[in-house]
Amino acid sequence: MHTPKGSVHGFSNPHLESARALIVLIPDIGAQYFRDVAGVVNAGGPPDRTQLMAVMACYGLVPAAPGGARGS
Repeated sequence: MHTPKGSVHGFSNPHLESARALIVLIPDIGAQYFRDVAGVVNAGGPPDRTQLMAVMACYGLVPAAPGGARGS
């Protein structure tokens, strides 16, 4: 998969079994990003959206608008 800079993308696993993915980022934002996201997602209960957005902001990532469309 190639995701050009600025394009909207996402991941999901609609199955009961765990899924794994190998992700290569160029330029690399570092494996720590995924550790930070895992810390929020695995904290118990539904993931805290505010905390996830804060992690994304730390790495220069911008969440897409609801529905996957970017605002103008």
